Amino acid sequence: MSRLFRLKKIRGHLVAVLAILLEVLGVSSCGSDKITFVYPDEAIDFQLRSLKMPALYIDTVTDMRPIEQRQGQGHFFGITYPDDESWEVPATQIYAEALAQDLEQTHLVELVPLHSQADYILSVDLLSMGCRLQRSPVAFLVPGLLGVGAGMALGSDASHRAKLSVALAAVAILAIPVPTKNLAEAEVRLTLKDRSGNVLWQKSCLGEIEAKKYITSTARQDQELVNEYLTKAVKRANGCLLGQLRMEFSGQGSTESTE
Repeated sequence: MSRLFRLKKIRGHLVAVLAILLEVLGVSSCGSDKITFVYPDEAIDFQLRSLKMPALYIDTVTDMRPIEQRQGQGHFFGITYPDDESWEVPATQIYAEALAQDLEQTHLVELVPLHSQADYILSVDLLSMGCRLQRSPVAFLVPGLLGVGAGMALGSDASHRAKLSVALAAVAILAIPVPTKNLAEAEVRLTLKDRSGNVLWQKSCLGEIEAKKYITSTARQDQELVNEYLTKAVKRANGCLLGQLRMEFSGQGSTESTE
C-alpha cells in the first residue's frame, strides 16, 4: 500500500509540474503580436514667455540605427529587440509621433503641416532605439538545485531519484523567474534649419534606462518591457533635446529683441 501511495503521490507532483510547464510555454508563445509604442504624456511646459511661438515643420526622420537593432540579435542569454518586423509601424514613424507629441504637449512650438508655413524646419536622425535583455548562466543554478532537491525527496529509489531530479531541475529552470538585466536606449540628433535651408542648431541626446527584472527563461515579454523601459528612454532623450531647443529659441528671441 505504501508503494502504491508513493506512486500516486509522485504522479500527482508530475501532473502539477506538467501543468506549470504548459502554462509557462503558453505564456511564451504569446509573443507573436506586433509591438506597439504606448508613449506617455508630457506634463512639462516649455512655452516661451513673452516670445512668439515658433511655427515648426518636422521634415524627414532618417533611420540610422545599428544593424543589430533593425534585425534583432541573440536568442537566450543576450537578446536585442524589437526587430523591424516586430514593430506594428516603422521605428521612424514611432519616433516622429513621439517627438510631435512632446513638442505639442510642451507648447514649445506650433507644428504646421506644410514646409511653406514654417519659421523653422526640423530634421531628425534616429541613431538608436531599442532594448537589450541579458541573463547570466549562474542565475539558473538555484532553480536547478531546487529541482534536484525535489527529485531526490520524491524519488522511490536511486535510479528514479536521479531521473526525477533531472526532469524537475529542467522544469524548475523553465518555470522559476530569474533576474535579468534590461537596458533600453534612444539616441537622437536634431537639426534645425531656417526656411532657406541654413543650419541654425544641431544637437544629439542619449536617453538610457537600466533595470533588473525577474523573468522566466521561456517568457518573451517584449511589449511589457518596451512599455516599461524604451518609452522612458525616448522620453529622456526628448527631454534633453527639447530643453536645449528651448534655449536656442530663447537666445534667438533675445537677439531679435535687441536689434
